Amino acid sequence: MAGISYSTTTSAGGSGQAGAPVISSAEMEKMQQKQYEHIRQQIQVLARYAGMDLREGVRLAEDEQAKAAKMQTKLDKISAEFGDEFIDGAQPLFDTRKARRFDSSWNWVRQEAYELIQQAIAGCAAGSTNAPACVDEAALQRLKNRSSPGLLQMLAGSLSILQAANDDSLEPVIRLVSELHDSCTRSLTQPPVYRELSAPTAPQVDIGSDGTVAYSEVPRIDESSFVDFVEHMRQPDVQDMPPFIHLKKQSAGSAWSYCAELSTMYYEGLSEISGSGLSFAGKTALVTGCGRDSIGADIVCGLLSGGAKVIATTSSYSRKTTLFFEDMYRTHGARGSELIVVPFNQGSTGDIKELVDYIYRDLGVAKGLGWDLDYVFPFAAVSDIGSFATSL
Repeated sequence: MAGISYSTTTSAGGSGQAGAPVISSAEMEKMQQKQYEHIRQQIQVLARYAGMDLREGVRLAEDEQAKAAKMQTKLDKISAEFGDEFIDGAQPLFDTRKARRFDSSWNWVRQEAYELIQQAIAGCAAGSTNAPACVDEAALQRLKNRSSPGLLQMLAGSLSILQAANDDSLEPVIRLVSELHDSCTRSLTQPPVYRELSAPTAPQVDIGSDGTVAYSEVPRIDESSFVDFVEHMRQPDVQDMPPFIHLKKQSAGSAWSYCAELSTMYYEGLSEISGSGLSFAGKTALVTGCGRDSIGADIVCGLLSGGAKVIATTSSYSRKTTLFFEDMYRTHGARGSELIVVPFNQGSTGDIKELVDYIYRDLGVAKGLGWDLDYVFPFAAVSDIGSFATSL
């Protein structure tokens, strides 16, 4: 038409993009890299202008890595020389935030007194006429050691309730509560004491027909109490000879010889413990290595019974351990006594310094105890061969 001709388009070229330019991925990455490099150069220029060191963090990290490598080399040498047990055994454990304090003897004595009264009432209900049988000498001593105005008020109230019941079957319980009230009243003005009231035993080894060995502790013959045990022990086997167990003293430039004065003092102390009792009221003590079934644990019990304030250390600090010490205080803690339990590793010099600082640090300066120790019992301590107690 009118001399104009039209070309026919195909479906392949209908989009109009057949001749569009194409950039390879390599060229794209090269272009992006140039942009990143340009940005980095701009950042460096701005940092120099602002006086900033962009490599400061990198240099610090490199320094720390070098220090860590040097320290690791030193630890490897120590481990190779002494073994891993030495390193593990010197790890610090002490932490004042984990210190557990037990000092509520006034509360536990009320609970024990209430339980004893209820046991006596239950015994009377079962037909028993001997209510005091449920209160042995040890239980009575525990109540007397923890006597307080609150306990006396509780016993007086219990006595009034029992008397108001007007029940003849409760007469043994009434007598028991009245005796407890009188004993605790007399003890209120006296310091708590530690008395050894357990029955002494003797070791016994039995060998069966099959060769098995069985060890047991049996009651001692003619020694029903520690008073009898101490009295028999202080008697010499042969007249004009020292007792089998005695103390010796070393004179200047001479050998050790029997000392009657020290031996008498030793046995008088044992007699006092098993007789009238020994008071630790107003005293403070440190006991280390006092785990379950240990000598240290028994010493802590005795100190608490006598009214002492005790700090006990443990290397196995856990809920189970703290419950063990809580039960110990609940049973033996006397009026004015206190038990503090802290984690501690005697193999750590840092722990030793921190423990000493915690004990003697003044309360007004920081969270310390402000104590001045009267007794130290370092159980589970490192052995010191060749030294005598007299040279400490």
